[in-house]
Parts: sequence; structure tokens; C-alpha cells
Amino acid sequence: MTNPTPPAIPLSLAHLPTVGGLAVPWITSRTGDGRHLFGAVDSDRKDQALLLRLCGVCGRRLDERLVLLMRLSDLPRQRTAEPALHSVCAAYTAAACPMVGGRLAHYRTTPQALDPAMIPPADSPARRGAPAEPWFAVWLHSYKVITDHGTLAASYTGHIPLRIRPIDGRPAIS
Repeated sequence: MTNPTPPAIPLSLAHLPTVGGLAVPWITSRTGDGRHLFGAVDSDRKDQALLLRLCGVCGRRLDERLVLLMRLSDLPRQRTAEPALHSVCAAYTAAACPMVGGRLAHYRTTPQALDPAMIPPADSPARRGAPAEPWFAVWLHSYKVITDHGTLAASYTGHIPLRIRPIDGRPAIS
């Protein structure tokens, strides 16, 4: 079930466009007719965020502490294709995104209508209709950019996490 009342948008995200009362993350794909596709990622912006250490939500430079939002299946691999976020941007994402926040039981069953130039994530067919995974906030000082299955990803292999916190409120892993 999704939250009927959108969370308050932090002042640090006031520069972003909004749709339905939600701030549109900087890496969100946009169709040729101008629609924002929540849940779809602009691969050029994603790569730019990873390489230049920009926040995937606000698009600004990351601080000395950053957060990777990761699915349970990403944790053993210590990598994710999602760019790092500021702590405020990560908290807003957990509150605003029903998937990350654990308010959806399954991934969408139908593919998004993407423009011809947009490429869906490689694992989207496998996720279609599958049970949703729990998400975790992995707090770090740094990460390294690697190539994972042909796409850039953030890896914390060799970097000790400051904390790993389940998004749904379970106790943190220190």
C-alpha cells in the first residue's frame, strides 16, 4: 500500500521538479514528451553521479558521509547500480518511494513505457511481479566505481561500512 500523503520535501531538494507532491530524483528518466518515470533511471545521469560522486537524488556533490540504498540481494555482493545519496536524500527516498520504504509487496507486473532510447535495467524482467526485497541503508565514507554485468556500479568492497540499517525499522547491523 502506498502512502496517500506525500512526505514533506526537504529544503535541500526544493530545486527539483515535483510530480504529485513528490520531488523527482535527479537520476529519474524523462520521456520525450516531458513525463518523469519514477522507478526508471537515466543511465547517463546515473553514471555521472557514480563517477563524479554526485547524489542520485539532488544531483549535488556528496559529503564525507554517504548512503547507498541497497536491496537485500545486493548486500552479499557489496555493490549496487544505484548512486550514493546524502543522508537527507536517503531519508526522503525511504519516505517517498513505496518500494524502498517497504510499502509494496511486489515489483510492478507490467514493463514501463520507455522511449526507444531508454534502456530498462538488465534485471527488470526477472523482477516483474516478483516479491519485493527489503532495502537497507549502507552508511560509508567512500565507495569505488566498478563495472558489474556491463554497467557502472558503486562497490564498498574494501571499505568498512559505518553502519548497515534496514529501511523498515529493524535493528541496525553495526
